[in-house]
Amino acid sequence: MSGIPINNVPDVWNNTVAKFPNKTAVIFEGKSHTFAELDERIRRISAALRERCRVQKGDRVSIAMPNCLEFYLTYWGAVHLGAVVSPVNIRLRSDGMQYVINTSESETLLVHRSTWRAVGEALEGCPNIKHVVAVGFEGGEEASTDIREGAIPFAELEAADPLEFPCAEIGGDDLVTLVYTSGTTGQPKGAVMTHDNELFNIKNNIIAHSCRHEDVNLLVVPMFHCTGLYSIVPTSAYLGSTVVIASRPNMSELAQLVQEHRITTFTGVPSLLHFLTTMKDLDKYDLSSIRMIAYSGSPMPRQTITRLRAKFPQVALHNFFGLTETISITHVLPSEDALERAESIGKVLPDVGMRIIDEEGNEVPTGAVGELCFRRENVVREYWRRPGLLEEAMIDGWFRTGDFAMVDENGYVFLKGRKKDMIIVGGENVYALEVENVLVSHDAIRDAAVVGVEATGIATYLGELIKAVVVIEPGAELSERDVKRHCAERLATFQIPHVVEFRDELPRNPSGKVLKEELK
Repeated sequence: MSGIPINNVPDVWNNTVAKFPNKTAVIFEGKSHTFAELDERIRRISAALRERCRVQKGDRVSIAMPNCLEFYLTYWGAVHLGAVVSPVNIRLRSDGMQYVINTSESETLLVHRSTWRAVGEALEGCPNIKHVVAVGFEGGEEASTDIREGAIPFAELEAADPLEFPCAEIGGDDLVTLVYTSGTTGQPKGAVMTHDNELFNIKNNIIAHSCRHEDVNLLVVPMFHCTGLYSIVPTSAYLGSTVVIASRPNMSELAQLVQEHRITTFTGVPSLLHFLTTMKDLDKYDLSSIRMIAYSGSPMPRQTITRLRAKFPQVALHNFFGLTETISITHVLPSEDALERAESIGKVLPDVGMRIIDEEGNEVPTGAVGELCFRRENVVREYWRRPGLLEEAMIDGWFRTGDFAMVDENGYVFLKGRKKDMIIVGGENVYALEVENVLVSHDAIRDAAVVGVEATGIATYLGELIKAVVVIEPGAELSERDVKRHCAERLATFQIPHVVEFRDELPRNPSGKVLKEELK
């Protein structure tokens, strides 16, 4: 058994291949693939990207695909060349995809059959793309799908003569990924990750979730988001653990994957876990292999945590937090606090620098609300091709996130909402997230969002009113009065919603963030 020093992301892969060549690296669509088997395919893909698509060190490679084995292989094939992987959020509309592809300045794009309709429209306005690699078009009726003329079938990439690794000199400050943020206003910003950034996040991920060599990790969160791309894929390779790739979040299929492959870690957004815990036939599956369930992305309803505790009493539940800009994971909530401190994002990780400041940049005392900031070293180097933009969010070497937060005397951090989401009612500051957390703690409320609206008529003197938009559980009955009573029992009088609106669902952007402007 041998290994190599780990100085960059390709070293992560090569070190594990040398040590555990026969260990299962990936399971996809029922088929297992060892590290050695995938290494051979990755070397061929690297060769084809270099020879057929002229990809060189520093070039961006765009990937517009759902979770699949080809996405995984292309990631590793590109980074071995020193190229920069730039995933495209396939939930975007074609104009959004076009913006991401164009601004990344990629010349090579990999596109899956299932995403071709939207991506094909986007490509009409992407003159920079010179090489299109088509995935999933081989054989059957799908082969006749209207794919761009001259596109390279993915199978041809794997037919190339394999490269010898390493095939590029890659330093820690070289770029490895370019991931676009998913803000609810304005154009997305491209956050660049260096190889040093990625290695830092791998270790933070291991600390946060106690990741192990023997883990079998479910990959159902999109690979085009930072949790999949920054954490699950590279961490599993670093440890030599196994990834089970799920192409879609179908609950019965996920339960079957857990049972069949003895999955140990399950990472998902709160809504996915809600559907898991409310599956009518959940008990027919053997899910006893799961040791850890991790969630992030939006407030987790207390009733979902309660259901998880009831159905998975021996499983560690980890609420975690991180931003695309903060090299991903920064906080994790210990499992024993999952219910007692359900509203907390947890404690800051050891190597992450955090401050909470007031408007003048002074650190606020324990228990006070301020803006959450991170040390410059814990933040991505820059926003792609937008010089100075990241620096505008800096103050004395600290990155201002725009999130309000509070830390208690025991080091637990509580988000209070986005700075722009603060509502001022009669001179009192109301933090939207604080009200939202109370709303979703009601057993009949599945989802909720809070916005400020202009006060009119006899209430004009208040300045703003609190509007709650609520989605109730199917079959539940809830009135505006019920909602207000629930809040009155848990909030100060000035925090109680003045207006309650019921909807079937909340408007969200392709990354799942609520579009609050559409709620006013």
